[in-house]
Amino acid sequence: MLRLAAICRRPTFWAEACAAAAWAALAAGTVLAWGGGGEAQGTAFTHGALWICTLGAGGASTASSHVVAASGGASLSAASLLAAAPMWALMSGAMMVPTATPGVRHVAVHSLYWRRRRATVEFLLAYLGVWLAFSVFVLGALTSWAPTRSPLALPASLAVAALWQLTPYKWRALRACHRPSPLPPRGWRATAGTVRFGLLNGSACLASCWAIMTAVALTGSPALLWMAAATVLICLEKLNLKPRATARRVAVLLTAAALAFAAAPFIA
Repeated sequence: MLRLAAICRRPTFWAEACAAAAWAALAAGTVLAWGGGGEAQGTAFTHGALWICTLGAGGASTASSHVVAASGGASLSAASLLAAAPMWALMSGAMMVPTATPGVRHVAVHSLYWRRRRATVEFLLAYLGVWLAFSVFVLGALTSWAPTRSPLALPASLAVAALWQLTPYKWRALRACHRPSPLPPRGWRATAGTVRFGLLNGSACLASCWAIMTAVALTGSPALLWMAAATVLICLEKLNLKPRATARRVAVLLTAAALAFAAAPFIA
């Protein structure tokens, strides 16, 4: 019991618990989707606001059917993108909260004890708000752009992600993910400072990881495996003591994946 209480007092405990809950919800949704008579992943989420839109490997018909189902039979619209927001928020929380633990720890440690949880929530809302806006934008762009239905879309996106790993802009963004920010102790200034830090940290993380996340958006089912793989790669980059060397290794893995997917149609 004492050890459990010590774990609960960790500055990052509640953020880690929320990420674990998000992964559990996504895993449960995937099981329900695949349990429905062998239907493609995402079908179980097409009822109501929770749905997943998979592109790329599922083909044009799969992607379009998911989009139409999500929007109630209409073409993709602002309303359907808003309906997708809860699912994209869940996916963003599952994938990106584990990579934000340094920022969560900074906010928790440098906030007064009585407002530590509140500050953590404020930081995560701002941080995930950046990723939610990006997710909705990417979803709208990819589902309405014809080239994303090409078999070469996924290999091309993986190649772009590999190239981005080697640019100085990527390394600059990766360094910015670890840049601290002063946090006022109390009052509206404390809230404003925490939200500002969440926006800055989320923007730096977006600049670092947008290419990988775009490639994940282009994958077909089972998308949960791609999400888990991308989360591991991003965590290795952001939580490693030598992030630049890790970024190079991730670039090699992305290049190998791009070549494999490009060659797959000729091998099959």
